[in-house]
Amino acid sequence: MDLVQLRYFVRVAQLKSFTKASVALHIAQPALTRQVLLLEDELGVQLLFRHSRGVEPTEAGMRLLSGAEAIFRLVREVRANVIASSTTVAGTLRIGFPPSLGGFVIGTVAAAFQKMYPQATFDLCEGLSNELRDRLLADRLDLAVLAGGSNPLLVSTHLCDEEFWVMMPRRRKGRHALRTYTLKELAGLPLIQPGRTQLARQHIETEAARLGVTLNVTVETDAFQVIKDLVRRGVGAHISPYSGIGADIKRGDFDGGPVKGLFLSRYLVRRIDRPISLGITKFQEILVDTLRDLGASDQAIRLPA
Repeated sequence: MDLVQLRYFVRVAQLKSFTKASVALHIAQPALTRQVLLLEDELGVQLLFRHSRGVEPTEAGMRLLSGAEAIFRLVREVRANVIASSTTVAGTLRIGFPPSLGGFVIGTVAAAFQKMYPQATFDLCEGLSNELRDRLLADRLDLAVLAGGSNPLLVSTHLCDEEFWVMMPRRRKGRHALRTYTLKELAGLPLIQPGRTQLARQHIETEAARLGVTLNVTVETDAFQVIKDLVRRGVGAHISPYSGIGADIKRGDFDGGPVKGLFLSRYLVRRIDRPISLGITKFQEILVDTLRDLGASDQAIRLPA
């Protein structure tokens, strides 16, 4: 049993198909089938149950799959340790970030990083905090920007505090003077917000409850572009971190402005049992520098002292 055979078996078991696995691995299907059969012969057990729709791991196959995935995680960890000890920034950086930061800063940071370190590549993943946390725990991300929440398997570093803003339908053409709102003022408005599992919404509602304010959420959706379209159509208003809506409001596409005293803390989060590579360290430095430059001209983003 060698790593090549294990890699072939893992891909077949994950995709539940020799055909799909052969395409993913860029190997002819007969050769792939032969390697898995050799592995079964060596171990003396059936690893895969073949049927008309593909294959399913047997009980022995599930045990091997779990062990093989752990082996490959260890291989990646050893590789990351070697890379971390090198002065060359290389390899793939798996970075997770919330939708609001996607168009606000991530592209700028990734472009600057690749210009400085052309040997490195990116696997960028956009998602809500709960989804990104699950990906970190499953070892599918190296680093993510999350909105709070603790887990003993994760280590967090405070990145910044970001103002919440409210976005409203535009009531007159052109730009208007920004104003500051309070949660009490917004209590009577119909709101379009993400689902209750979204940490930003939980933070807003916790603060509203502390102030004795009940918010009127009439539409729930995690689709950010749908939220903006509904606000544009006058269905309701939307409270969100500045990075996702500030530019639209300042441009005059919507009315709105900051919500007094309401901030979202963002953290850089990674697994505590994974080494931090040189690439991740450099990415963090560029991200912080970029946010510092933005914060110098816009108080909606505030970095720790």
